[in-house]
Amino acid sequence: MCPLGISSSGSSDSTTILKTGEAKLWILLVGVNEYQDQTLPSLRYPALDCQGLGEALSKATQGFPNKEVIVHHDFAAQAPTLQKIRGSLQKIVSQSKSQDTILLYFSGHGMLEPNTQQSVLCLADTHKDNLLGTGLGMQNLLQMLGTSSANQQLLCLDTCHSGDLKLLGGNRGTARDGDVPNTSLTPTTQVMMNALRQRAAQSKGFCALLSCDQGQKSWEFPELGHGVFTYYLMRGILGEAADSSGMIEADGLYKYVYRKTQQYIDKLNQQLRLINQQKLNRGERQLYPEYPQQTPKRIVEGVGELIVGFKPTKVESYKQRRAVVLDGLSNSKTTIELSRLFAGAGGFEVEYLPGQGKSLSEIRRTIQELTRWHNHSEIKPFLLSKIVNIPTCLLYLRGRIEEIEHEEAWLVLSDGTRLSRSSLRQELRRAQKTQQIIILDFIISDSSEATSVENWIEDLQCDTEYGQCLIAAATLAKQPELFSQTLLETLVAANSQAGLSIVKWIAQLQTFFQSQGINLHVWLSGTQAVIDILPGNIATIFQDLQKPKETENEKNKQEDDACVLLNKPDFKWQHNENLFSNPPSRIPSLSSPEHSQTQKSFSRSNSDVRVSATKQSQLNFLPGIDANFITKCERELAYSIGPIAKFVVKDILQSHPQISLTEFISKLAKNIPETKQALEFERRMLSQ
Repeated sequence: MCPLGISSSGSSDSTTILKTGEAKLWILLVGVNEYQDQTLPSLRYPALDCQGLGEALSKATQGFPNKEVIVHHDFAAQAPTLQKIRGSLQKIVSQSKSQDTILLYFSGHGMLEPNTQQSVLCLADTHKDNLLGTGLGMQNLLQMLGTSSANQQLLCLDTCHSGDLKLLGGNRGTARDGDVPNTSLTPTTQVMMNALRQRAAQSKGFCALLSCDQGQKSWEFPELGHGVFTYYLMRGILGEAADSSGMIEADGLYKYVYRKTQQYIDKLNQQLRLINQQKLNRGERQLYPEYPQQTPKRIVEGVGELIVGFKPTKVESYKQRRAVVLDGLSNSKTTIELSRLFAGAGGFEVEYLPGQGKSLSEIRRTIQELTRWHNHSEIKPFLLSKIVNIPTCLLYLRGRIEEIEHEEAWLVLSDGTRLSRSSLRQELRRAQKTQQIIILDFIISDSSEATSVENWIEDLQCDTEYGQCLIAAATLAKQPELFSQTLLETLVAANSQAGLSIVKWIAQLQTFFQSQGINLHVWLSGTQAVIDILPGNIATIFQDLQKPKETENEKNKQEDDACVLLNKPDFKWQHNENLFSNPPSRIPSLSSPEHSQTQKSFSRSNSDVRVSATKQSQLNFLPGIDANFITKCERELAYSIGPIAKFVVKDILQSHPQISLTEFISKLAKNIPETKQALEFERRMLSQ
C-alpha cells in the first residue's frame, strides 16, 4: 500500500518565487556507468538516466527563469569523479539562499563500508578497498547539504542498497548492485535510511526518494532503456504526476513513481506466471524465476510543499501502437466499436477492413504494412531518445476457418476471399522487434471444427524481441458476435486510465468463456516487456486530489449516471499521445466510490447495451443541451478517453451551468489528446 502523503500547507509561496525568479532552482544530476575499479561491475543506464531526467526537468521547469543545472555522467563534459562532484556540491551549498530549492539525483552503485558501516555512493574513481576515501559517503553528503541555506531540498537515489539478496531473473533484468559482493551484516538501506531520517528531522523542507526498500534491488530493464525507478520519475516529471492544476510536487511525484514501479514489476511477474504455466503444461520443468519486488521509499518529516516543476504544455511523442481490424464476415457494429476503442483507450492507430470489397492483395498489403512499419525507420523515442515506447502491433482477424490437406488452413471471408495461415505466419515472423497481440475470432458451423483452433495457435507462435500474445476462440454461427462482444465488454469495463495488462484481460476472458463452455486458446511469450492491451493514459488518477464533499442528492444522482460506447462507423482512427494537454480538473482514484461506480456503469449483459440518461431536472442549460445530448457526448468522448468521460462531462456542466452548446463541445474536445480526434469529435457533436 502506498504510504500516505504529507499534507500540503496550501501555500503557493514556493511556486510564486520560483516563477518570478526570486528563488533559484539548483539541479545536480550524477550518473555512473563505468568504474575504474574493475571489481565494480558496469551499469547500462545511469548516464541515460541523467540525460533523460535532465531533459524532463528542463521541460517541467521552463517557467522558472532562475535555475542552474549541473550534470556529471560518463558522456557529459564533466566526468562523475569524486573531485568534480565535490566541487559542484560546494558551489551549490555555498551560493544557495534560504528561498532556493536544491534537487540532487544519483544513479549508480551504492555500497556499505564494512568497517564503519557507512553507506557510500560509488563514483567513477571509487575503489572498493578505500570506499570512504574515494566514494561519496552519505553522511558527508548530508553534512554538506546541511550547511546550505536552501530550505527546500530533494534528494533522489536510484541505487541498489541491498547486499543480502541474490540476483534473480537470469539476464532478463539487472540490478544496480550487480554482483558486487557485500559481506556486511547490516543492510545498506537501513544505514542509509537512518542517516536520511536524521537529516529530515533537522529540516522540514528536506525530502529523499529512494528507488527501493531494504533487502531489495533497483532493477534496470532493457526494454525501458533505464532503471525502472528513474523511468517513471521522468514520466512523472513530464506531467503524468501533475495535479489538477498542472503542478508537480514531490509528494505527488513519489506516489506516482511508487505505484508505477510496483505495477510494472507486478505485471512482468504476472506474465512470467502465465508463461511458466504454459511450460508446465508442455511438461517442461525449467521455469523463469520471478523478479523480486521493488518498493520506492520516501524519507520526509514535517509539512510543506516542495515544487519540482509544472506539466509541460507539450511533450513530443511518436506513435508506437498500430492495429488492423479485419472483419471478414460483415461490417459488424461490435467490431467497429472495438476499432474505435482500440484507437481511443488503446492508443492504437487503427485501420479497419470491412468483410467485403477488399482483394486478397489489399488485405495482405495492409497486414504487411502493420508488421513491417518498424523496419522503415528507427524506433523513435518519446523524449529525444531517452524514453522508449515499445512498438506494438495488434491484429484482429474475424472469419470462418477451413482446414485442408498438408497442414495448410485458411481464414475465409464472407465474399470467399481466403487468407492462408502460412502467409500470416510468415508476416508475423518478420516483425521481430515489436510486441504482437493477435486476436483470432473464428466462426464455425459445428463444434467439431473447434479443434483446429489449436493448430492456428501453435503455427503462429514466434519469438519476437518484446513478446507475443495470441488469443483465439471459435464460436458457433448462431452466436457470431459472442466473442467480439465479450472482448468489447471487458475492455469497456476496464479503467482505461489505469490501463489493462494482457494477462489480466486473459484472466477475465477465461472466466467468462469457461461459464459458456467455450475454449479460449492463449499463447504468451515475453519475459522482458509488459504487454498492455490498454496502456493507461491519465496517471493523475492515482493522486489524492481534493474533492468537494458530496451531498446525498449528488450520490443518488451519480448512481443513476451511465455512459456507453455507441457511434457511427469511421474506418480509420488515430490516438498519438499518452499525455493529456488538458486533463480533467478532477479524476477519481482507483479506490474511490466514483471509480467503483464507473465499473458498475460499464457492466453489461452479452447482447444488450443499456443507456441510462443523466437526470437533469435540477439543471437549467441553454437550448440544445438536454439529457439525450449529454448522453451522446459521454459515449462519444469515452471512445477517446475511456470511462472517465462521464466525470469530465459532469464537471464541465457543474462548473458552467449556463454554458452554450458550442463552448460545451469545445471544452469536451480539449480533453482529447490527439488533435485530429478532437476536431472530429467537435464535428460529429455539432452535427447532431
